[in-house]
Amino acid sequence: MSPERAATLAEEARAGGRTFLMEPEGLEVVSALGIPSPACSVADGPGAVPDMDGFPGDRVVVKLLAPSVAHRTEVGGVVVVPRESHAVVRAVEELAARSPDAAARYLVQEFVPHDTEPGGEILLGARWTEEFGVVVTLAVGGVTTEVVASLAGGPGGASRVWSAALAEEAHVERALVGSSLGALLSGGTRGRTPRASPAALARMVLRFAEGAARLIPYPFHDIEVNPLVFRDGAPVALDALVRLAPVAVPERALTRRNPGRRWGLHALLHPRSLAVVGASAKGMNPGRVILGNVLAAGMPAASVTVVKDGAETLDGCRCVPDVASLDPVDVLVVSVCAADVPAVVEEAVRGSVARGIVLTSAGLGEGVTDTGAGRRVRDLLAAPGAPVLNGGNCLGIRSVPGRYDTLFIPPWKLGFPDVPPHPVALVTQSGAFAIARTSALPWLNPCFVVTVGNQLDVTLGEWAEHLVDEPGLDVLGFYVEGFQPGDGLRFLEAARAHRARGRQVILYRGGRTPAGRDATASHTASMAGDYAVTRALADAQGVLVAETVDDFTDLLALAVRLAPRRVEGRGVGLVSNAGFECVVMADNLGGLAPASLADATRERLAGILDAARIGGIVAPQNPLDLTPTTGDQAFVEAAQAVLADPSVHVGVVGCVPLTPALQTLQRGHAPDDDVEDPSGVTAGLAALWRDTDKPWVVAVDGGPRYDAMVRLLEEAGIPVFRRADRATALLARYVQARLGG
Repeated sequence: MSPERAATLAEEARAGGRTFLMEPEGLEVVSALGIPSPACSVADGPGAVPDMDGFPGDRVVVKLLAPSVAHRTEVGGVVVVPRESHAVVRAVEELAARSPDAAARYLVQEFVPHDTEPGGEILLGARWTEEFGVVVTLAVGGVTTEVVASLAGGPGGASRVWSAALAEEAHVERALVGSSLGALLSGGTRGRTPRASPAALARMVLRFAEGAARLIPYPFHDIEVNPLVFRDGAPVALDALVRLAPVAVPERALTRRNPGRRWGLHALLHPRSLAVVGASAKGMNPGRVILGNVLAAGMPAASVTVVKDGAETLDGCRCVPDVASLDPVDVLVVSVCAADVPAVVEEAVRGSVARGIVLTSAGLGEGVTDTGAGRRVRDLLAAPGAPVLNGGNCLGIRSVPGRYDTLFIPPWKLGFPDVPPHPVALVTQSGAFAIARTSALPWLNPCFVVTVGNQLDVTLGEWAEHLVDEPGLDVLGFYVEGFQPGDGLRFLEAARAHRARGRQVILYRGGRTPAGRDATASHTASMAGDYAVTRALADAQGVLVAETVDDFTDLLALAVRLAPRRVEGRGVGLVSNAGFECVVMADNLGGLAPASLADATRERLAGILDAARIGGIVAPQNPLDLTPTTGDQAFVEAAQAVLADPSVHVGVVGCVPLTPALQTLQRGHAPDDDVEDPSGVTAGLAALWRDTDKPWVVAVDGGPRYDAMVRLLEEAGIPVFRRADRATALLARYVQARLGG
C-alpha cells in the first residue's frame, strides 16, 4: 500500500470522528501486506443487499459495521447465514435492531470454512512501541486470544514477538519450530494436517512486518489481523483492526550519534585527567567521597583538579575557584545540588573544559522533585561540540582501566577485591542495583560499572553500543527500568553485536507491574515498557533475561565463571550423593538432555563403585546417585568419569554435605572432618575444575555450617549453588543462551 493511500484512509477516518479504520478499509490495508481477505461487499441497509453470485460456497458472514460498537461479538454483531438474498436481508434487519448507531452499515463476506480448534484461528499484529519501534506478534487468535495469552505467554508459549527492524526469515522460522505455537500451527497435532509450514509462516510474518513498518507509527499506530485462518495452506484475513496514530509522528531519532560522542564515551571509560565539582573541604559529603575514591582507584593526584573557591589544594589535588578556570580535562564529575547543575554545565559547555561529564546530582527529572533543571541541561548539551553527559541521579562510573571511581560509597561500605579485573561490564539504571549485586559477589571485580540514572544524555542503549568495540569483555549485565524512545531497539542491536563476538549479555527488566511502574516514575522518571515484549525481543537476540534479582546475580556469576569454557551441546551429566537431588535435577533440565554414557564410561564407573563397595546398590548411569555412603575419593572419581564422557557437554555435581562419609566441615567441628584436607572432596573438586575444560557447576545443599566448603569451592573458581534444582535450571538457561536459543 502506498503511503498516500494509507494517509487518505486515515484522513477520511479522522474526518468521520474515528480513531480506527472500518473493517473493509482495514482488510484493504492487510491485503496490501500480503494477507488476502474473503470476497465481500458493503450494504447500507436491508434494501441494499449486494449481489453475491461471485461468492463461493453456500454461506456468507454478515457483520455489523458501527463506529460506536467496539466488540461486535458482545452485541451479536456477527452472524452466518445461507448465501441467499432473503436470509441476508433478514440478518441485516436483525443486526440493525441491535445496533445503537443509526449510521451503521453491514459487511457481507464470503464464509471461509476453517478449523476452529486451538491454532485454527491465529492473530498476526504489528504495533508501535516507544522503546523498540515496530514489533510484530503472532499468537493463538479468535475470541480466546486474551485467555490463551494469560495462560501460555512468554517465549515458549502460544505467542511469539519479533522486532520488525531485526527479524530475519531463518530466525523467525527457528523461533516457531521451538515453540508451542509452532507445534499448533505446523505440527499436525492429533493427526491433523499442519496448517502451514514453519518456512511459510516465517515468510508471511516477514512480509507483514516489512509492510507494516512503512505504515507505522504514522499514519497507523497498530495493525491487527484476528482471526487469521488458513485455506489450503494459505493465510486468509477474516477480520482486521487498524488503529490510527493520534497525531502525525515525526521521524524519531535515537540519542545523538556522531564521532565526537564516541570519543566522549571513550573518555568516560579511559580518562587521563579529571576534575571534581562539589567536594566539601569540611566533611565527607558525596563529592568528597568521590574525590577519595578517584584517588584510591589509582588516578594520580596530579591529574585531578578540584573546583573549590578559596582553597589551594584538597587531598593533594590542585584547586581552582570555578569551572571556567579549569584547564581542559577528559572527565568533569559534578556533585552539586540540582539548582546549581545548569550553571555548572553551561560553564563546562561554553569553555569546552571536558569531553565527558559524570553528573551524580539528583532532582533533575525524577518525580515531584523536577525543577526544570533537567530540561535546561538537555538544551545546553544540544550545542555543537558539547560534552557527553552520564546521569544525573546516578552513582556514576567505576573504571578499572581508567583508574577512577565516582561511586560515592565509602570504601568501608563497599569494597572490591584486590584481584585483576574480570572481563565484565555492568550498566545499570540504578546505582544501588549495581553496588548491591557486586557486594553479593565479593570475589567479583568488574572491569566497568556504569550507572546511568535519568539518562539525561547518554542512554543505556548507547552504552551497550559503545561497549561493543571495548576489548577484553566477556560478560555484560544490564538493569533497566525503562528505555528512552527508540533506545530499546538500539540495545537489541548492540546485544546482537555482542553475541556475534561470543559475549554473554544478561538483562533484568524492572517496572513490570503497575506498582513497579509507579515506583520507577518516582525514582528515575523512566517510562516502564511492556516486560513481556522486552523479554521476548531480548530473548530473540540471545540475551539471557533474568526473571528475578537473585537470578540476575547467579546468572552473572555463572557467566563469568563459565565464559572461558566452550559449550558444545546440551548433553548433561548429573552426579549426586542424594537420590532426591537426582530427581530434582532431572525435573529442572530445561533444554538440557541427560547424556547417554558410553560403554567405557559405564565400565569405569562400575570399577569405582565396586571399589567403594556400593556396586551392588548403585547402577553406573546418568543421573548417578552415589548415595550418602560414598567417600571423598570415590565421589570425586565418579564425577570425573561422568564429566569425561564425550556425550557430556555440561555437568551438575550435587553434594548434600551432611553425610559423615565426606569431609565437609572445618577442622574442630567434627572428630574426623577437615574441609581443607587435600584428600577431601572439596580439594578434589577444586583439582577437577582445574583439570577439566567443560562447563560444570556444584550444588552444596547444606546450612551455614557448610559455608566454608562453599567459600573454598568458589575460591577455586567453581560456580556454586545452594540447591541442585536451581543449579540445574540456571545452567540450562545459560547453555540455551550460549548456544543461541
